[in-house]
Formats: sequence, structure tokens, C-alpha cells
Amino acid sequence: MGRPGKIFAYYISIMLVFAGLVYIVPANITLIPNPNISDNLLDSSLFIFDQVEHDTMFTELKDTTSIIDSVSTQDILSVKDTLHRVEIPNLVLSDNTLAQLHEFFQKAEEAKSRGKTVRVLHMGDSQIEGDRITRYIRESLQERFGGSGPGLFSVVDPQKLNPSVWLDSYGDWLQYQIFNSNRVLKNRQYGIMGNVAKFNPETNSGFRLRPSPWAEKKAKKYYKVRLFLGEIKDTLYVKGYIGNTEIISDTLEESDGITEISWEFEDNVPKLKLMFKSVSSPPFLGCALDSLAGVAVDNLALRGQSTPWLHRTDKDLYETMVNYMNVGLIIFQFGTNMIPTKTHNFRFYRIKIEKQLRILKKLAPGCPIIVVGTGDAAYLSEGEETSYDHIAALNKAQKAAALNSGAAFFDLYNAMGGEGAMIKWVNQEPPLAISDYIHFSKQGGKQVAEMMLKSLYAVIDTAEADSSAVKQAIVSETVKDSITDNGQR
Repeated sequence: MGRPGKIFAYYISIMLVFAGLVYIVPANITLIPNPNISDNLLDSSLFIFDQVEHDTMFTELKDTTSIIDSVSTQDILSVKDTLHRVEIPNLVLSDNTLAQLHEFFQKAEEAKSRGKTVRVLHMGDSQIEGDRITRYIRESLQERFGGSGPGLFSVVDPQKLNPSVWLDSYGDWLQYQIFNSNRVLKNRQYGIMGNVAKFNPETNSGFRLRPSPWAEKKAKKYYKVRLFLGEIKDTLYVKGYIGNTEIISDTLEESDGITEISWEFEDNVPKLKLMFKSVSSPPFLGCALDSLAGVAVDNLALRGQSTPWLHRTDKDLYETMVNYMNVGLIIFQFGTNMIPTKTHNFRFYRIKIEKQLRILKKLAPGCPIIVVGTGDAAYLSEGEETSYDHIAALNKAQKAAALNSGAAFFDLYNAMGGEGAMIKWVNQEPPLAISDYIHFSKQGGKQVAEMMLKSLYAVIDTAEADSSAVKQAIVSETVKDSITDNGQR
């Protein structure tokens, strides 16, 4: 047989093999990404939401509704909740979300006079790590509405990432992070931080906290120490010291819910050392340093993550913490780790984020959520600064996810200047971003916070405008009625 005949025979044999596979391979195969593979390496056409990890209590959140991928004016009209038309810088939100934000600001206004603390959760990835943006949001809100202190933090910080709290650990501690599948909490009690610590019962374990000289002015002062624990299986003994003087001696009995133990001080808390002893360690869900009343702002950073992994958490505990700690506003800022994914179709990420937001809406019902879009980014190509040209598409997906799930969307990408802005920010003096062309510097974090605050405070202006309009309408109606009555008389 000649060469053409051999090639034809080989081709026919290959076709017969594939034809046979049709009858051998089942038709209902589901592709699930390897959890050890970075999201950045997954092709968007193969992405399927984490079906293995998805908690059965959230099965009702399956994608059964029509989802918006583009956010044109025509698409916006298909959203059940009509979008608010008042001019708010770089912020898109529905009337319902606007009403929720008005309610939050009302609570913030009344917090100090009522002796209550209203919390803001700023959750995100490495872009907010180290209190880079949060510290300025916190300082501004506390200056305006009252309150002080750096808020919630993990009791273990081996890398000293939090500049607003100086923390030293004693003994042997293990960290359990919600995204870490190699060290998992069996009861899923990760709390609102997604970062839990447990001490080794065989060691003399504890931590010391003190005001940080690097903290903002308001964050340096706090008068209440609040420690949050998960399930306590064995009696826990707590000792507290200022210097060498013992000032705290508490015993906590077994408990299967959330436990708060708190201490109030007349003066700003100096160096406070807390030591613990038990047959087994409870999960330490976090420690908060607050004022007695006002606004508290918490930095919840999960480095390297593209979502907060809320499908892995204990629903009841999370919701209990949200209610108990009086969370009034959530700022949701993920997406940095999607920047190296070079595609112009981020539908897979929109689905992923939207499902997380829907879970969050269930865990914090009635609480307004602001999704912050990814800022501009760039990279060096053969020594030349080059902008990523897909950031606009990433933002488009984030915006659709926010609006589809009933959250607001803050357009950081356009707020900082759109494509090419990051190169200008890096080269500015002082630099507003660091040399990786992705993360903001301290000065850049402050500028981003100011942009976000400008939009937040514009929401207050809309509340005052709406209130004035209502009053004017009432006055007009009263005058009209008076004229009618006089005419009848």
C-alpha cells in the first residue's frame, strides 16, 4: 500500500476509536477544577463553581435566574430593583441599597448618643492587607460619627501585618484559615474573619496587645477589649496582666455557641497581656479593640484569595456574629488575584462572586454591601510599562455580580483614571502604588479611601435631599389644603 493509502487507513482507525468512545464514556460527566490549582491557571471556558466545597445549606442559591453579564442601560432596566439615578461619584446602586445605606448612616449618627457600637466590615484580598485602605476609612468615619480603636483582628499575627495593633504571641498557636484545605476546622466555625487561632494546651499560651505608634490618631485609643470565642469544650481559665500586676482572673465554662468576654477601662488601655489555660483550646474568632460607643471598622484581609469562601463557613455562627456585633455595612473588595488572568470574558468570575454575594446577603440580611471594583494594573514587558487591557472587562463582571445580587458597585478603575492610571500612580512623587504595578502604597491607599468616602458621604447628601423634598411636599400640600379650606369657608 502506498503512503497515501496508509495515511487514509490511519485516519479511518482514529475515527473508529472516537466513535467507540461515544458509547463507552458517560454523558453526564462534571468537570471540577483541582483545588490545588490556582484560579489564575484555569481557562474561563472550563470553570465550574466549587461544587465539592459548596455547602448543602446553600443549594437554593443555584443559578436559576437570568444573569446579567453586560451592564448597559438596557440591561440595567431588567434588574428587578430599579437603579438610583441621583449623581453619586463612581457609585452605582439600586433604590433598595440606597435606602439600606441611609439606614446605616442613621444608625451611625445615633450610635454614640445611644451607647452602641455600629460596625463596618471591610473584607478583601491583599489590596487591603495591612490596613492599607481601611485605616483611612476608619479614621474618617470615627471622626464624623464618633468611636475609636482599630477594631477586630486575629490574635495571632506572626508576620506583623497589622500596623494599627502591636501584637506579641506566647506559646504555640495554630491558625485555621477558611481557604486552607490542608488544615480544616471540622465544625466550620471560622466566624466573620475567616481566620481562627487555637493554642496548644501543653504550652503556656497567650498574647499581648498595645497601641501602635503607626496607627491613625483615633485607632490609637480604645477603652474596651472584646474577645470572641467559638465552642468551648473544656473549662477555659483566663488571666490578664498590666505589667506584672494581675488585673483579670476569669473562668469560662463549656459552651456550644459564641462566647464574648470583654473588659472596659476608664483610660486608654496600655499594654495588656492575656494568658489562657485549658485541656483543649476553643477557636479564637478574633479580638476587637473599640471605644464604648460609635463606629468600628474592621479589616478582614485574605491574602491570595479571589473570594471570601463563605460556602465553607458555619452559617449560624456567622449570622450570629453579624447580629451580635451589630454590623451595619460591608465593603467587599476582591479581584486583585484575577488580574493575571488574561481574558476578556470574566463570566466565570462573575458567577463565582455573585454566589458569594448571595450567601453574604443571607448571612447579613438587610445589611448594605458595596462591591469595590478592581483598580487599574500594569506589568513590565521587556522593561516597558504596559497596562493590562482586560481590567475593564473584569470590572464589568464585578459590576454585574454586584447589581445582580442587590449590592452597590464602586468603580475604582474609572475613579483612579482608567487604563494607564496605575503607571502614572507608580511614577508619581510620592508614589501612589508600589513597583509591582498592582498594589497601592500607603499614600495611594489614602487616596483610594478618600475616593470611596466621597461616594459614601454623597449618599448622606441624597438622604438630606430626599428629606427636604418630602418636607417641601408636605408644606405644599398643607398650603393647598389651607387654600381649599378658606375657599370653602
